[in-house]
Amino acid sequence: MTSLVLITLLTILANCIGMMSGFGVSTIMTPTLLLFLPFPQTILLVCIIHWFHDIWKIIFFRHGIDWNMFMFFGIPSVVGALWGALQVTQQANGLTPWLGIFLIICVVLLLFVPQLTFGYNWLNGLIGGGLSGFFAGLFGIRGAMRSLFLTAYDLRKATFIGTTGAISFMIDSVRLVTYVQQGIRLNDVLLRGLYIFVPASLVGALIGQYLLDKIPQKHFRTVVAFFLLAVGIKLIVWPWINQR
Repeated sequence: MTSLVLITLLTILANCIGMMSGFGVSTIMTPTLLLFLPFPQTILLVCIIHWFHDIWKIIFFRHGIDWNMFMFFGIPSVVGALWGALQVTQQANGLTPWLGIFLIICVVLLLFVPQLTFGYNWLNGLIGGGLSGFFAGLFGIRGAMRSLFLTAYDLRKATFIGTTGAISFMIDSVRLVTYVQQGIRLNDVLLRGLYIFVPASLVGALIGQYLLDKIPQKHFRTVVAFFLLAVGIKLIVWPWINQR
């Protein structure tokens, strides 16, 4: 019972942050749940919650979805993710601190060089989508890399959140089917817990949407940059913590 309450509270928090920043559900939930759940059940549970999180984004910000960006950025990100996943080795896991350093450098540029933007076109979409997908497949850091590239396009809040939700929904649908086909299942307690976790994800998303509406457009990029900074620091520190 205690674990169900903790997962419910974690779901609300992760979905709130994910709605505000465009990413963060997996980044927050996965390492926390791995403390007391087996890896296969963790990735399946987080994928299911993330899938519903994508739906809430699409519903709340459907008017902001850029379908051209969805095509030119989203499809290459899926291809890049598959390519990156094929390159995964034990050595690749040791490179995550360098990815954290890369994120922090990019965040510094976003914060202190506010005029640094990349105009969006189909070529930038292909490059950004392909690279973000590749890094996602190689390191497992999906939302942060996608958000980093999309933030550089300096999009409106609704376009940023709605489009990331649509792209993520496509990727998570593929992941969910793949996990189930591989025989990964939730235990009975977690399966019944979905009746609580799914509504909790909606509550968190609603709170996040409310807070997002309070953030002026001119400060939105800064808010996302600070969340990216937190992920970068985590990527540097987490491997060191695990070795202790």
